[in-house]
Amino acid sequence: MTPEIRALILLGALLTVGVAFFRLAVRAEYRRHGHLRLGIGLAEWAMALAIFAFPYSINRLCWPLVWSCPASGPAWSRPVGLALIAVGALLSFGSMAWLGLRRSTGLQVQGILEVGLYRWTRNPQVLFGLAMILGVVCLWPSALALGWLLVSLTVFHAMVRTEEEHLTRVHREAYRDYCRRVPRYLGREGGR
Repeated sequence: MTPEIRALILLGALLTVGVAFFRLAVRAEYRRHGHLRLGIGLAEWAMALAIFAFPYSINRLCWPLVWSCPASGPAWSRPVGLALIAVGALLSFGSMAWLGLRRSTGLQVQGILEVGLYRWTRNPQVLFGLAMILGVVCLWPSALALGWLLVSLTVFHAMVRTEEEHLTRVHREAYRDYCRRVPRYLGREGGR
């Protein structure tokens, strides 16, 4: 089996397992318990790690030292890609730290976080996580890299939709109002 075929199979598995996990297992966990218990919370992190580790399956030699590997895209791709990765990592991990583990797993439900980046986007961790992925795609553009970006978009969107359902059940009209004022990802108006 060629590396490309293995990578396509892996992308298909990430897509199928990721969407099913968020729309079935995580959704059921929120409905049953009102929060994510340890096992599902760890599985959620494992799913995110599997998605972010995908480039290793197609670019094994360069992945551990991504900064030192030559970009295979046009001349502009190295500075743009590295900037997207750096800014994406800083803002994605920073917004996750700001949100906190208890809030992100549904254990802390007092109020809606509307400060910092959460004033401009309801999902900065997803938005900037996708910026990191786009940075890697810029550095090493290929059909597989584009597939990875599309699979990541789809799986993370399934996660966001599941979280929105839970937050609507918990916060009701306050969350609906937040959704009207703040966009899901980017834009001027909120959307559901």
